[in-house]
Amino acid sequence: MKARPPRNLFVTGATGGIGRELVRMFLEETPDRLFLLVRAKNSDSEEVRIEKLLKKIGTNGASKDRIRVVSGDLTQPRLGLSPGDWETVTRQTDEFYHIAALTNLGAEWDLSEKINLHGTNCVLETAKEALRSGRLKRFFYFSTAYVAGSFTRICSLEDELPENPSFANNYEATKYLAEKRVREEMAQGLPAVIFRPSIVVGDSKRGAVSEFKVIYPFWRLFAHGLLKKLPSRLENSFNIVPIDFVVEAAFHLSRRDDSVGKTFHLVTENPPTLGLLLRVKEEFGISSPVEVIPPEEFSVETLDPFEREIFSKIDPYLGYLTSSLSFDTQNARKFLRGTGTDFPKTDRNFLKKVLGYALEKGYFLKLTA
Repeated sequence: MKARPPRNLFVTGATGGIGRELVRMFLEETPDRLFLLVRAKNSDSEEVRIEKLLKKIGTNGASKDRIRVVSGDLTQPRLGLSPGDWETVTRQTDEFYHIAALTNLGAEWDLSEKINLHGTNCVLETAKEALRSGRLKRFFYFSTAYVAGSFTRICSLEDELPENPSFANNYEATKYLAEKRVREEMAQGLPAVIFRPSIVVGDSKRGAVSEFKVIYPFWRLFAHGLLKKLPSRLENSFNIVPIDFVVEAAFHLSRRDDSVGKTFHLVTENPPTLGLLLRVKEEFGISSPVEVIPPEEFSVETLDPFEREIFSKIDPYLGYLTSSLSFDTQNARKFLRGTGTDFPKTDRNFLKKVLGYALEKGYFLKLTA
């Protein structure tokens, strides 16, 4: 691939799972300079904050001259930037990477809307100002494959949003509205690229992950034997992807100028089934029985009070357990060809790595995060 001169990249969500890995890749694979939006939490100097960030990311201190931490707030006008930082960001940024999001599936609507939708609007306003300045080349938005609604029974197309999706939780709903806003700005000339990962879990090498979020709390209910009845079918699949695939795919796709205006599903093409998950669970000695009941035969009314309380905790996950949603991958397959990044295998061996890492780190021993 042809080398290009260094660019200035503005990144939200740099301390999150995907964000920190993508920042690491930028530092290791490119000469680019990074503006990282970080919410001000203490009085540390910029140098100290950069050192802490580099430690979190796990890269060496030689990269710190290419990083500038800017204090701000995703949900504030102009991202809460100081006048000087606003001027710098909007006049010097070549590419925006909006990764930050609230991924808690059980979060209340107001908080999900504030971060996922209103936050995206604030980022878009900043990006449009950078575009008006004549500097911005591209805007990358990290959406989710589940903007299609995990209760929706369709094959979700990459370059479209379904008109009437059926959502399982506020995360899906607010990300749908946020992507809709990005698409509106695309239609008005914003040079945007949309990435839609499915459920992001540990890496493909050993299942390692920095944050046990999204699907992990559901798996923990399995481990503790608290989830005894499940409205689903053994043949139902759930779409998970290793974090290294998402990061590498996004990196390669971001290098291509012809990706502008495209949407890419970063998913597995052969997702594992619930039956396979239950078998792998037993291989680890997590043998508490789970009765899988066809959804049309299941009734919450048949559960005792304790089981109802547990069932209420899995309500945001039900779309992933009963989903008939599938994903078109024509864009991603075409644009990743020749990069060395292939769609991931999420088979028995991969599930063993992911669950094994969580066990190794003691995650399943705790009932709370």
